[in-house]
Amino acid sequence: MSAIIPFQFEAHAVRVQVDEFGQPWFNATDVCDALEMGNPSQAIKSHVDAEDLQKLETLTAGGRQRQNHVNESGLYALILGSTKDAAKRFKRWITGEVLPAIRKTGTYSAAATMAALPAPTQDRVTAILLIGEAVAKVPGVKTGIAMAATLTCIQENTGLTTEVLRRALPAANEPICSLNATQLGKLLSRSAKATNQLLASGGLQFRNDRDEWELTEAGEAWAEAMPYSRNGHSGYQILWNPAVAEQLKEVA
Repeated sequence: MSAIIPFQFEAHAVRVQVDEFGQPWFNATDVCDALEMGNPSQAIKSHVDAEDLQKLETLTAGGRQRQNHVNESGLYALILGSTKDAAKRFKRWITGEVLPAIRKTGTYSAAATMAALPAPTQDRVTAILLIGEAVAKVPGVKTGIAMAATLTCIQENTGLTTEVLRRALPAANEPICSLNATQLGKLLSRSAKATNQLLASGGLQFRNDRDEWELTEAGEAWAEAMPYSRNGHSGYQILWNPAVAEQLKEVA
């Protein structure tokens, strides 16, 4: 199986894993939440055939656990089993964006994300991205910090969530450091506090004399400390590379 790919449907996270044959397997609980099905176990029992279901290891609030995942056939069975209006929107999202992107690249395509934005928003995002790219080329400026600042600027000007913005950024050789503890925690199904504790347990950060989180030498390989100034207060905010989520599996 590939690494877990975290998609976002409206307010719901939908985790997907791709097997060695390129076939996606969708976290059944996530799908049922998106379809507004209150009892995932009952929905699976009522609508999904055994051959369309398997348990795969994934991250949960309680650590690494094996959870039900459905293939495309099982996914459509759940969609057809829902009477909610969300089912129609979810089906359009799956067939129009997610599946084509997975079959093409194995990930959620930035082009698909940008194409889904209204034209005026696309223009604003594109303009800010160009500025961010220019800033990143200034000698002495770290690319991760420049792109994190770009994300913040776009969010303040458009209201787009960080997860959408991260997927809309230009392709890079490696994922940039763009997630704070709250956003990283969503990938791990943990609170910000629990995520910070997990990062500390993994030797990636520690509490300094000012009672602030500070990166260890090992943590510097996974994160950037971004300076900020807000309401007369200044300091550093740690932004994490999304890939650190896989590293944290060993700690959990």
